[in-house]
Amino acid sequence: MMRQLQRPRVLVILGAGSTIGAGAPPTNDITNLVCQIEDEPIRSVVNRLRNQRTEGNFDFETVLATLEELDEFSIRRRFPTAWPRVGGDLSAFTEFLPDFTDVGENGFLVARTRLVGSIKKFVIDRTGTASPDALSAFFDELKAEFDLTVVTLNYDDLIDRAGEWYDGFSPPTATDKFGTFDFSMFSSQSVTHPAVLLHLHGSVRFAFPPWRQPSPQVGAIVRHTTPICWMGTTLQAPEGIEQPSPIIAGGRKDRWMTRACVPFGYYYNAFIASILCCQRLLVAGYGGGDLHVNSWLVEEHPRIHGARRRIVRVNPALPKMPQTPELLTLGGSEGHFPPEDPNQIRNIIDHLKN
Repeated sequence: MMRQLQRPRVLVILGAGSTIGAGAPPTNDITNLVCQIEDEPIRSVVNRLRNQRTEGNFDFETVLATLEELDEFSIRRRFPTAWPRVGGDLSAFTEFLPDFTDVGENGFLVARTRLVGSIKKFVIDRTGTASPDALSAFFDELKAEFDLTVVTLNYDDLIDRAGEWYDGFSPPTATDKFGTFDFSMFSSQSVTHPAVLLHLHGSVRFAFPPWRQPSPQVGAIVRHTTPICWMGTTLQAPEGIEQPSPIIAGGRKDRWMTRACVPFGYYYNAFIASILCCQRLLVAGYGGGDLHVNSWLVEEHPRIHGARRRIVRVNPALPKMPQTPELLTLGGSEGHFPPEDPNQIRNIIDHLKN
């Protein structure tokens, strides 16, 4: 314990670009998958988004968010005084809007569920045989110098396979083949364990527990040892979340961070705690599209730590910038992640240590 407390901790934030080199699909590939689906109502949603926003100005998360809003709209239109947890503010203007498409009762909800399942399977197919060796080698070098809290915004399990991590889930049982969330130990372990992993937006290994195990006993999400295409039994959503899912995608993702406690609320609190305590950050392949992350990463972290902070940003889409005492940006041809050049890795470590 004393060794862990004395070692500096680095908060690592991994975006979609961080595992592309290992075989994970970029956002554009997932969007292309969704845009090629011919089933209704997805085809109509995609076509209308194309007409409104033009090609390339929306992605798969826009489609998912649209299906969710259409589901709320559909319910409120048919049942104007539905229970308060149903949203659908647009339904007040129903008479001004033509019918979208005849998808039947719960059609939008079913379509969204199937689409999430298709995305999950696509990620599994693309990463199932991908090698995590390069990620593992890089993180082994970091682990030799620092304790780590890794926040991944990706669904793939490449980072899981890149080392031994603490993610709050117990080992799987022999009968069920999945582990359950350890409510009692997570708070302490997430700040003292030398290698913490937080799948902030879900994982291909996450699923719902079967009916025979009530969720209050095991938590809303369980974790399998390997990716699974199916999602498990759909549970009653927490208040204000229209549809539960082991994969968080679409609009208003921050609702999960505050209302779906297991594991996402626990993970988000651990992320915030790390922002408050860690002056060292490594951000890789993150495009800055999640406001619930940006509010703490971009606004609060510099306010809290000021000139003491040490940040490394690795992203090929970023321009190469001069090194400053606070910030080291590796962009362009130097923005490959994980870096393979020993000198570059040493430069990253030295910057974080200073």
